[in-house]
Amino acid sequence: RKGAMVVKLYSTMNLSELVKAMLLFVLLMLTSGLAGAASIQVTSDRNPVSLNESFQLVYKSSDSVDDDPDFSPLEKYLDILNRSQSSNVSIINGRYSSSKTWTLSVMAKQVGVIVLPPVKFGSDQSDSYTVTVKQAAQNQQAQAGFYTRIKVDQEQVYAQQQLVITQQIFSDKNLSDYGMGKFDFNGMDVIIQPLNEEKKYQTRIGDRPYLVIEKSYAIFPQASGLLKLSPVLAEAIIASATNSFFARNKVVRARSNSLSIAVLPVPKNINVNPWLPAKDFQLLEQWPQNPPKFVQGEPVTRTLSIKAEGLTAAQLPVLPDISIAGLKQYPDQPLLNDVTNDSGITGYRVEKVALIPTRVGEITLPAIDVPWWNSATQKREVARIPARTINVEAAAASETVAVPLAPVEQKLEPTQNDQPEQIPVAESPSSKLWLILALLFALGWFITVISWIISLKKKGKPVGNDVNESTTSLKQAFKQLQKACKNQHATECRNQLLLWARALFPAQNIQSLTELSNYFPEEMNIEIKNINALLYGNQDQQVNFSVIIDQATQVMIKHKNNSRQPKAELLEPLYK
Repeated sequence: RKGAMVVKLYSTMNLSELVKAMLLFVLLMLTSGLAGAASIQVTSDRNPVSLNESFQLVYKSSDSVDDDPDFSPLEKYLDILNRSQSSNVSIINGRYSSSKTWTLSVMAKQVGVIVLPPVKFGSDQSDSYTVTVKQAAQNQQAQAGFYTRIKVDQEQVYAQQQLVITQQIFSDKNLSDYGMGKFDFNGMDVIIQPLNEEKKYQTRIGDRPYLVIEKSYAIFPQASGLLKLSPVLAEAIIASATNSFFARNKVVRARSNSLSIAVLPVPKNINVNPWLPAKDFQLLEQWPQNPPKFVQGEPVTRTLSIKAEGLTAAQLPVLPDISIAGLKQYPDQPLLNDVTNDSGITGYRVEKVALIPTRVGEITLPAIDVPWWNSATQKREVARIPARTINVEAAAASETVAVPLAPVEQKLEPTQNDQPEQIPVAESPSSKLWLILALLFALGWFITVISWIISLKKKGKPVGNDVNESTTSLKQAFKQLQKACKNQHATECRNQLLLWARALFPAQNIQSLTELSNYFPEEMNIEIKNINALLYGNQDQQVNFSVIIDQATQVMIKHKNNSRQPKAELLEPLYK
């Protein structure tokens, strides 16, 4: 009956009145929908705030929200340290009311006026919120007893040049634990390599002692532009001064300063390809002996090394492969190594090639040039190995060794004039006496040897025990050599090398490292020469102790295999 009344009512309206009624109906529906949306308020416990301070951000709704909140849009501007949720129900004068609160403990990531975006609660959402973040003064941080900072070794670098960044934590109290946040370079492509271990030391700021914890990193920006480093968060736990069961540790947090570093593009028209920006760049050449001696058909190892301060080994170029007439070349796999210290990374590349001359006479080894960019002087430089002319000697002719022949007994027919006079020799009684005495002495020596062997067997000592003792001392010497190499102690390594070599070759009477070149492989001889140069040559020489360990291990394995080979038996065994 009501439906009929509505139809009758619409039938009495003209078209314009009907359109007005429909628009009014839609407006009422939209208004009722808006009235049903939950209202979410945003507040903070204080505003403005300092960069290194945490503050509370509160979201509160008196209505039922559509879904759980999504706080991820806030992470672009804030570090969310903690979050909690609570509900409150109250009945006052018979009126029922309820509210729900979400509380975030946050720290700002940047200085300035930050407009926090709305947070969605399903189909509901909060309003945006504006917070002002101020830069904390250094003395204010120091007064707080815990703060952090970051510093760089230079204000501008070229693309792919090393930049050293150091992060520091300062605390005037003992820390039971701590952590440093990761670097954020605002999307710029960089390569990060840590330098050494964390360092801890004491310092004084004003009249207060501080514990300093610092960690350094080598940064290599891969493109030019402005490298922006956002503030880095540091967190620590300060141990309670009391030993009470109810004592609680205190968590402290601080945020570092921000940094901006200009990354310059590669200079144009400088003819440095590949691009090698370094503080120092050296190209070195080494030979087994100086000057090197070349003999036709005999190999000589040439070692070319690159040492670059401020570049990694992966950045160093492959040295040019130069074809030389009359000289065959057999290159080995290159050795790459990075050495780190507080000032950055020093990259090493070592290439070895065996040179075998195929003809006699003079052969010229061409010069090797490697252009590089000196980041200290801002100039192009060239590392160079000058050309070298070598004189190849002919191989010595194989010497024939005269084998002495067995004496041939010549039977000459004597003539009548040459016939010797036949002198009869009478056998004296004293000759028989001496023969008997010789037999008695031989029998006595035989009995002595037999009795000595029997006494050794009774004591349980094998006849060849001297060999076992030498083996034991060789193993001990090898262990001491390994220990010295692992500790990278050049003087101790030299001493243990001599002791080990004397145990390995007891009959050679080895007195110096120079004498070892006749007994060991070429790679090991090079490192032995490096030890001599380091100890006695007043040179800043690098010694690869791992090569010494590897080569010595190979020598020990070969020595062990040789000692296990069965010796030839004098008699055929009775039972096979």
